[in-house]
Amino acid sequence: MNEQNTTFWLGHFFKVHWYKIAIVAFLVFLNFKKDFSFTINLNAPPPSEMTMPPAKKPVQDDPPPKREKFSEQTKQQPATPANGQGILDRFDFSSIIGGRDEDLLKELYLVDPAVIESYAHRFGKVARNEQEKFGIPASIILANALLHSRGGQSPAAVKAKNHFSIHCTDDWMGDQWEGDEACYRSYENAWTGLRDRSFFLTTGKFSHLRKLDPKDYKAWAKGLEKEKYYSVDDLASQLVEVIEKWRLYELD
Repeated sequence: MNEQNTTFWLGHFFKVHWYKIAIVAFLVFLNFKKDFSFTINLNAPPPSEMTMPPAKKPVQDDPPPKREKFSEQTKQQPATPANGQGILDRFDFSSIIGGRDEDLLKELYLVDPAVIESYAHRFGKVARNEQEKFGIPASIILANALLHSRGGQSPAAVKAKNHFSIHCTDDWMGDQWEGDEACYRSYENAWTGLRDRSFFLTTGKFSHLRKLDPKDYKAWAKGLEKEKYYSVDDLASQLVEVIEKWRLYELD
């Protein structure tokens, strides 16, 4: 078949089947377009690699101040109402501190001196730690504890781990012990009672005592007597006598 005949038959074929050829061409175009789009998507970077504007950090409130975790009793810090009067300011402390105060020193002298010395050694380091943290002389802490627990032998000290004979108060949410016709704060151990007593002694009406020299046990003794921490008139002399008799001032 010569070239002229070939051209003739091709022209005739296209003339007769032009619509079929158009449909096939259209389908080929659609398929090519789909493949081209798919290829572009394959070459595009994944969403994680695309440049995105940095997300705004959520606004966060200032973190709450850290709170010392010591015991359940450390939660019972006296609150200060809006009028500036602390809860402790409203209490009559002669009714909070238990024991027969007029007999404290006399009863302490009945205790075996070896027991008192052992008690001072046992709690001496703890008292010094409290002095560093709260500014209360270690000698004052131990003298108070000795007087009210009789060297750790009083019922409140033995059964409630309460070495300061502190009574329950309206704001107290810890455990309680009923004894000696009164309600006493009850602690996990003697050390948690010491910490609660430090909070008790450095808030409310006693907070100004922290301005005193933490090594001046005589000034602290007079300050506690002036604020009527105990229901005795000669509290300062009793504390000083205990401190000097057993040389507790060496802990300060």
